[in-house]
Amino acid sequence: MRTLFFLVVLNTGIPVFAQHPDIIPQPVSTQWQEGNFVINTGTVLVADTSDGPSVNFFNAYLEQIYGFHLRVVGEDRQPAAGYIRLYNHPDRDPGIVPGPEGRYTLKVASGAIVIRGDTHTGVFYGIQTLLQLLPVKPYVLLSTGPAVRSTAKMSGLTIPAVTIEDYPRFAYRGLMLDVGRHFFPVDLVKKYIDYIALHKMNYFHWHLTEDQGWRIEIKKYPLLTQVGGYRSGTIIGHHPGTGNDSTPHGGFYTQEQIKEVVKYAADRYITILPEIELPGHSSAALTAYPYLGCTGGPYHVQQTWGVFRDVYCAGNDSVFQFLQDVLDEVIPLFPGAYIHIGGDECPKDSWKQCPKCQRRIKENGLKDENGLQSYFVQRIEKYINSKGKQIIGWDEILEGGLAPNASVMSWRGEKGGIEAAKDNHDVVMTPGDFVYFDHSQLQNDDSLTIGGYLPVEKVYQYEPVPPGLTAEQAKHVKGAQANLWTEYVTNQRKIEYMIFPRLSALSEVLWSPKEKRNWPDFERRLQTQYIRYQLWKANYYRAYMPPADSSVRKKLAQWQDSKFGLLMHWGTYSQWGIVESWSICPEDEGWTERRGPYSGNYFDYLKAYRNLQTTFNPTHFDPAKWAAAAKAAGMKYVVFTTKHHDGFCMFDTKQTDYKITSPKTPFSANPRSNVAKEVFDAFRKEDFMIGAYFSKPDWNSQQYWWPYFPPKDRNVNYDPAKYPERWQAFKDYTYNQIEELMTGYGRMDLLWLDGGWVRPLNTVAPAVEWQPSITYDQDIDMARIAGMARQHQPGLIVVDRSVPGEFENYTTPEQQVPSHPMQDPWESCLTMGNSWSYVPNDHYKSATELIHLLVKIVSRGGNLLLNVGPSPDGEWDDTAYSRLQEIGAWMKVNGEGIYNSKPRSPFASGNNIFLTQSKDGASTYAFYLDVSLPAEVTIDGLKVPAKSKVALLGHKGLLKWRQEGKKLIILIPAALQHQAIGQHAVAFKIS
Repeated sequence: MRTLFFLVVLNTGIPVFAQHPDIIPQPVSTQWQEGNFVINTGTVLVADTSDGPSVNFFNAYLEQIYGFHLRVVGEDRQPAAGYIRLYNHPDRDPGIVPGPEGRYTLKVASGAIVIRGDTHTGVFYGIQTLLQLLPVKPYVLLSTGPAVRSTAKMSGLTIPAVTIEDYPRFAYRGLMLDVGRHFFPVDLVKKYIDYIALHKMNYFHWHLTEDQGWRIEIKKYPLLTQVGGYRSGTIIGHHPGTGNDSTPHGGFYTQEQIKEVVKYAADRYITILPEIELPGHSSAALTAYPYLGCTGGPYHVQQTWGVFRDVYCAGNDSVFQFLQDVLDEVIPLFPGAYIHIGGDECPKDSWKQCPKCQRRIKENGLKDENGLQSYFVQRIEKYINSKGKQIIGWDEILEGGLAPNASVMSWRGEKGGIEAAKDNHDVVMTPGDFVYFDHSQLQNDDSLTIGGYLPVEKVYQYEPVPPGLTAEQAKHVKGAQANLWTEYVTNQRKIEYMIFPRLSALSEVLWSPKEKRNWPDFERRLQTQYIRYQLWKANYYRAYMPPADSSVRKKLAQWQDSKFGLLMHWGTYSQWGIVESWSICPEDEGWTERRGPYSGNYFDYLKAYRNLQTTFNPTHFDPAKWAAAAKAAGMKYVVFTTKHHDGFCMFDTKQTDYKITSPKTPFSANPRSNVAKEVFDAFRKEDFMIGAYFSKPDWNSQQYWWPYFPPKDRNVNYDPAKYPERWQAFKDYTYNQIEELMTGYGRMDLLWLDGGWVRPLNTVAPAVEWQPSITYDQDIDMARIAGMARQHQPGLIVVDRSVPGEFENYTTPEQQVPSHPMQDPWESCLTMGNSWSYVPNDHYKSATELIHLLVKIVSRGGNLLLNVGPSPDGEWDDTAYSRLQEIGAWMKVNGEGIYNSKPRSPFASGNNIFLTQSKDGASTYAFYLDVSLPAEVTIDGLKVPAKSKVALLGHKGLLKWRQEGKKLIILIPAALQHQAIGQHAVAFKIS
């Protein structure tokens, strides 16, 4: 239990997919053609020196991922064929539709690849598309990390023939990084810029000053970084925090480092937009130079998050002189047209109490403090304009009147952007609901985030041009930007986790034509993008991929409604009472420990283990008895082990003699010897959904554990890339066995695949404890297997455990219950006893414990798959029957709050009340995990309509209740108080 495309191999290059490469963002026009071009070490790159940045980027990428780079020659040395040619002038032939800067054409033919850009920027974007045409297999893990490498039989990178015409939809395509809350070193900032470039985005918004730190060197004011660049500690946990870590934090960029980063970005055709916050978010500056505030201090660099009342004094001319001096040093560092001046979240409290600020309001005829902010912004704008730059700020700069030439970033929804566009100001849309990447990617994230919920699909659905604008006004919407605020982002891996895959979604929103946007197609292409993230050595959140097939979705919904299922681990290992077949795995783990007379020598032990086939004779096998007991318990589906990792088959396979129906097995003479078929038939008669557990690894197969080498661990014991014929034989063996199950065993609802180390190497997650031991690519072609299985069994749910993507239709946390609701389908796999397989005198969980687990799981949106291991004679322990009987009695009373339910918020109140709701939301069920009720039961966070009715399931009549704020208080009649009124737990129905 521990945890539809084909490859075409060409002699001239790395395997290519029968489907075309997946490109994100989607080009304007793509025409795939016959043929291909092979890039190898003999290919030359033809370009002039002006396209050096594109050449260098391409070669660096080739070197990092593929282990080689191309020789670069000038136009006068272009060969007759076998070259990649870069042109940095318009191609007049295809008649490309005019668009923003960055248009290009890319043509791949058998003799050459040609990229033509209207500008150098267009050439660079053509290079980004070419990089996405490169294959992502064979994927290998080197000491330096993931890579793609040719094998001895393959001599290059095969690229399909294609003609692409492309240009961006929006001129501004941006990503912001806040380095004020947490400082990040130059190398990380450069990597962030690379991620922007790889997505054909062109603005990096660098948020450089904050209440929590000033990050840019200003030579005239050294205390800004010496004092303002550091804080003495940071709050622990979510704001307001549970304490302070008292760990100094800080850092800043020298002006030389700024120049270095600006040059790095320019070489990727990215403009850096620096932000110097004013008049608010200025605690760090005030701490360094207290005279800049209204009170004169003392101030401190903030150690917590939020909005702080001390801001620059708007009535003090020395503040403006300070800011002009700062801008005099900032502006020359950044060649872009804009300086971002912040302007957001500026409390007016200190201005209202400050005599200088009030005098400024009076002398300038300003209406109020909002007018004073407008004065502040406009005065700074005039100075910035005098330096040949323009300002852009958050939509608060609209308050009191917008500066004449200002542009607006609309973050508080789209209202500010609409208002600015109608007033003929340029706008960059950045609404929090759609592009704030500091929001969680899933509703209940285990990692610390600021809050909110922004899944990748919602990002992809964003439309930057809001309705209600005229065509002329819409022209002022220059594009959009995602923002990564870093209150709860402290390191590179967290940065990457927060931006991926949402950055890929936003890039398509901003680049591709609106009419080409297609979520299911993007979701499909995203699966290849996940592999690219790994090749980039980037962390990422892998979004659940719902089944595309409507019949699978329908069956998955039926499965989710069933809530409670039975799992059975059974095999020859039950005779020894050990942990399934794990003891023949040569790993040094507790569950692989060998015991008994053969344990001293691995090979003697393996031989004795395999000889268990000759004594396996479960004569008491009666699946109808199991099915009846499971049905009485309220179970709705069954998953039976057709084959565990040892390879012993509990079905009549034709692929091996290591099976229950072999003449070597005594039970083969029994008319019920085809055990899996008997189990499935018996449970199907009781209206169960039927699931086949099948182990992908097979330690008995000579195609998996080749006798030529001794096994080293649970993995295949040879390199499949080095011995592809042997691996193909194992893939065929696996395919054939699964096809047998899909064709000869009646209706199947679930294919439950265990042994998650048999997987494409590019799906390995280094953070998962057991997965780094996977060193070989063990891709068994799940697309082919699932396609075949669903052809025979339409609507089949496929559960490729721990391998995220298209073939993990639901997740299966093992021996654990998630701490919070999860929005995607899942089941907890738990044992009734301590062991997955039969162990004599096993300790079984009590019925109360099992019912409480079921309630907690269902309240969090999951299913419970409860395992019972049959004995070697084919029976369950009497305790198992007893537990199921108790559960069944409880379910008869309370099951309506379990079946066909969904989670609700809140899902719990304290540690002993858990809530579900009916699918239509009309009824809420509150499970009280005790049977002795107090005088009042209080449910925190539950507010119900005034006419709601409350009942106790299993008892007649209605209960009185009252609402106190967000607390529902149920009054328990005296006759029901402080006594056992049921078994295990009780349930209230609120409707």
